[in-house]
Amino acid sequence: MLLKGTSPIPLAYKIPFNISIQSLGSSSGHKRISAVDFHEYYIQVSRLLSAIFVLSSSSKTFSLPNFSKVLSESHWASFFHQASLGNNLNYQFLSNTTLKRRTQNFADDQGSCVTTSAWEGAETCNLPRLAPESLQDLEQFVIEFYSNLPCTTVICISLIGGPCANLLKDLLQYPSCISAWMLLSRLKFKTQPIMMLLPANTVLEETSDDDCAMSCTGDFLVSNLDKHWHCPWGSTVVDDVAPTFRFILEENYLSSSKFPLEDTKENRTLWWMKRKKLDHQLGKLLRKIEDSWLGPWRCVLLGDWFNCSHLDSIMKKLMHDLKSKCKINTNESFLKVILQGASHSFNEEACILPLMSHKKGCFIAQAGYSEDKRGETFSEVSVGTKKLSDLAVQLVYEAVNELEEEESTIREPVILVLDYEVQMLPWENIPILRNQEVYRMPSVSSICFTLDRSCYQQEQIEKITTAFPLIDPLDAFYLLNPGGDLNSTQVEFENWFKDQNLEGKAGSAPTSEELSSALRNHDLFIYFGHGSGAQYISQQEIQKLENCAATLLMGCSSGSLSLNGCYAPPKVPQLSYLLAGSPVVVANLWEVTDKDIDRFGKAMLDAWLNERSSVSLGCDQCNLVAKEFEAMNIKTGKGKAKKKNPKSKASGAFNGGAAINSCGHRRKIGAFMGKAREACTLPFLIGASPVCYGVPTAIGRKKDL
Repeated sequence: MLLKGTSPIPLAYKIPFNISIQSLGSSSGHKRISAVDFHEYYIQVSRLLSAIFVLSSSSKTFSLPNFSKVLSESHWASFFHQASLGNNLNYQFLSNTTLKRRTQNFADDQGSCVTTSAWEGAETCNLPRLAPESLQDLEQFVIEFYSNLPCTTVICISLIGGPCANLLKDLLQYPSCISAWMLLSRLKFKTQPIMMLLPANTVLEETSDDDCAMSCTGDFLVSNLDKHWHCPWGSTVVDDVAPTFRFILEENYLSSSKFPLEDTKENRTLWWMKRKKLDHQLGKLLRKIEDSWLGPWRCVLLGDWFNCSHLDSIMKKLMHDLKSKCKINTNESFLKVILQGASHSFNEEACILPLMSHKKGCFIAQAGYSEDKRGETFSEVSVGTKKLSDLAVQLVYEAVNELEEEESTIREPVILVLDYEVQMLPWENIPILRNQEVYRMPSVSSICFTLDRSCYQQEQIEKITTAFPLIDPLDAFYLLNPGGDLNSTQVEFENWFKDQNLEGKAGSAPTSEELSSALRNHDLFIYFGHGSGAQYISQQEIQKLENCAATLLMGCSSGSLSLNGCYAPPKVPQLSYLLAGSPVVVANLWEVTDKDIDRFGKAMLDAWLNERSSVSLGCDQCNLVAKEFEAMNIKTGKGKAKKKNPKSKASGAFNGGAAINSCGHRRKIGAFMGKAREACTLPFLIGASPVCYGVPTAIGRKKDL
């Protein structure tokens, strides 16, 4: 049945329970539940259901009856976990996608040629359907969800605090120092999901004499009294488990808004000392978050290797040996992650405990894990089991050593789906992800919508890899210093942009119509100015666009997401671009200084153009495959090698231009973030602020540019 009083809800958005909203109101005269409260309850219930399935798979005390023959506990736990994330935005993504599809349908009726294959996936995914009435229907509902997952690895992260955290702590009999729990799920098409429940200890900053001295260095500065730091997230569980982060961002804002009483060499030195101290504190905090919250399971966040030739055969042999020699029914997903991440973190606890989960795919971490306690992992395990564990470790080590000779240095991208309460943290900058290709999106369904939309705007070539959007960075429009007060930025970029023959505007404000046209008719929009540029074009105008360019927003807090209750607030500029069809938005989580963020932006643009220039050389792996096919001498009746031509233009010509194909092996927009961060004088305080919203977006080369 449908939720009463509502219109049909699409599969990716609707609540998978047979509920009437009216039934939630009390018949005894109490106030009926509001839509906002209902949404909040939905989030909390989904999280709790996820945690319950993790508990059920990990302990007989909490075991649930086995009502599904197809789905494991990790399938259920991961499904409910992702359902709690960004659900309120899914309908917006669907609405924009549907509107643009209807517009394209109208254009098609007027004579445009669109291939049928490009339409089938989304029509199947986005059709309105009825909410399941039974467990069997719910099971089919979840199966369909997993069948529509992208091939790119998706990592969902939440923090559970407050009463729910205390409940879990009491149920599991964990120490009182545990103030929150991390729910972490790893999703990928045709792969059993991994679901982890990790205790999150409070990460405290150790105070030293240097810290006390630095706290006094602000006395030589005068603040702009009109400026006060506004915390964009209000108050969340992050303030309990990582209180230093809030302090660092406030000090960053205040120090960048202050100037010395006298512009002397000594005062400049003191100012830089304070800034570099904050940079060091942030880097240290991120290392502690990784060590304390993720520990040996940090490798779960990594993307899979690209085309590691021997991985499958080594995996198959190892799984057989673990079963026959160690009586371990291996969880294949955990095993693959462990083998691929062994160079980052491999030890007995990370290896054996998940492998002994009997294929359920769920795991609860021990409290208080540290590298110093590795030897205590199996202290309470029987001698016989300990021997089997030692043998299993030996077998895994042998497999890891065998893979080292074949290890691919290239990893597939990862997309983070973060709970609103943790999205302010620069997860992309914890050590294990710092040099990886990482994107973030508000929900799993929004990823599917964005990739699906690119399939309508671009014809995809038949490849094994995922069809990603593709842009040409020379098909760009720049808006440089529109406020007129960032002279050094204009000097740095204006002539360089002109040398690249880019269209754009510098030193003056554009009209809303100019920006609408630029976003609609170019592959890339480059903005160097204050904020997100929302003062020049409204979110409503952006969302009206039929399609939207990839976007580089280098202003302060251009990618900051403000929390204002259960629903996303209206001022979320990066999401407006995504809703309009932009495949990727590079933006800043917090305030940045102009010269350092200019260094980051220049490094990114240089890297994109260098990648573009190498597109014509082709990909080494693809060239090798092509030579192998040529050696097989596959010919047509006319004696010429067969070629399968795309039905229309090459994949990824995002705004209609002909493009040279870009394969899945090539580095994409987000792959250059790590190196660009290091171009900053303050690689964490400034370099950690930019993040990539969106989906992996390839770099192509249009024939007419």
